[in-house]
Amino acid sequence: MSAGSKSGKDCKVAIGASSVIGMGTWNLNGISSEEFENSEFGDNWKTYEFGMKDGGSVTFNGLYKPTDETGQQALLDANLENTDLTTLRLYIDNTSYFEPCQTTGYFSPYNTTGASTKLSHVNVTALDISADKSGLMQISFTCRVSGVMVLK
Repeated sequence: MSAGSKSGKDCKVAIGASSVIGMGTWNLNGISSEEFENSEFGDNWKTYEFGMKDGGSVTFNGLYKPTDETGQQALLDANLENTDLTTLRLYIDNTSYFEPCQTTGYFSPYNTTGASTKLSHVNVTALDISADKSGLMQISFTCRVSGVMVLK
């Protein structure tokens, strides 16, 4: 492995200090920008104006562990109750992780003059549990990022 590369085996998903047991993959679909075409008759090239940023989504999945009360069950409850999660963490090693931005600095989506200082969060928008007679039960979560995920 070259310098600076990370191994997926060192990753994990957690809510604060509590690991979500059984997870085997996670994906952070990051920031995108709205694009508005600004071209008109007579132009030879398209031009664009850029609008608001979108923090993307988070997906993760693995083995279904119904006894994981501080991980999987907490995420099921968050989905049912539309709870804003501010401490969902996607670890890239044992110390560094992505989580919703909790500062009012540049990357805070609400840090504009006269706006509220509401901080970033994620919401569990979907979960799926599946079973196959020739395998172990699986669970997957989809979360919507409201604001931005930052690397800590």
